[in-house]
Amino acid sequence: MQFKKLYEVAEVQSGLVLSRKEAKFDSEQSVDYLKLNLRSISEDGTINKKCLDKYLACEKLNIQFITAKGDIVIRLFPPFSPALITESLIGLVVPSQFAVIRLKSDDVTPDFLLCYLSHRNLLRSLTICESGQGLNSIKISAIAEVMIPLLPIDKQKTIAAYCRMHTIQRQLYLDLIQQYDSKMNAVINSAIGGDLNGYYQTRY
Repeated sequence: MQFKKLYEVAEVQSGLVLSRKEAKFDSEQSVDYLKLNLRSISEDGTINKKCLDKYLACEKLNIQFITAKGDIVIRLFPPFSPALITESLIGLVVPSQFAVIRLKSDDVTPDFLLCYLSHRNLLRSLTICESGQGLNSIKISAIAEVMIPLLPIDKQKTIAAYCRMHTIQRQLYLDLIQQYDSKMNAVINSAIGGDLNGYYQTRY
């Protein structure tokens, strides 16, 4: 099987240092944006649009710092959660706490790359390879050196579809467990005639 380093098939760079382009006050040149933050990407790579922050730039930003369809953004701090930029997430500012991966080759599909980077804690293992122990952050240079398998496109699409289904099913299971936990707590509280947590907080 043929492999290529990530930097050979994609541009890999860090996001914007926000203070360098932040407007001190609103003016004719300033531009309103929404920006990603560490809270807006969950551990499973889902981007919560309700958690995005407003950002006023002193001028129109370079497109390298703005999300485009098919981009993959990665938190540089744990959890290292890769997230795929879809149609509804275009135009967001990417801060320097993230890496931006933008494919420049047709050898790899965005969906497959997302799946591969999410697999088996690959990104976390990079921090261990660099120093022999886990670090609090991951370097752009380490991400760029990741070896990517060049599978046939049809196989990439099959794997990506399976990954999407796995993510959906996993979330359904987690939601179901949460529902059962809530029901169990309600049953216990009903049986003892009140909130057990509240009882212990009052007692101690």
